[in-house]
Amino acid sequence: MLIYTTSVPELDLENARLFQAAEILQKLGNSPELTAEDFDYELALAECDPEEIRSVTLAAIAIETMTAYTPPPDDLDSLTGPSEPTIH
Repeated sequence: MLIYTTSVPELDLENARLFQAAEILQKLGNSPELTAEDFDYELALAECDPEEIRSVTLAAIAIETMTAYTPPPDDLDSLTGPSEPTIH
């Protein structure tokens, strides 16, 4: 995996959290049965620093929020989103 760094330590830390959260979500797949307990279990297996657990969890929530797919309410016949939306 490529790891990008900048000259801004806070941004690098946030990016590291996002990459860690993305890796955990990737392992969990794309099934609608995913629960917070499933994520917590994978987070424990990833040996996340206890001080970072909240930050990595919030990063995962951000990723899931950004990848959630909701069809436009006005025009359901011309969906322009992904054909296989993330459904967690």
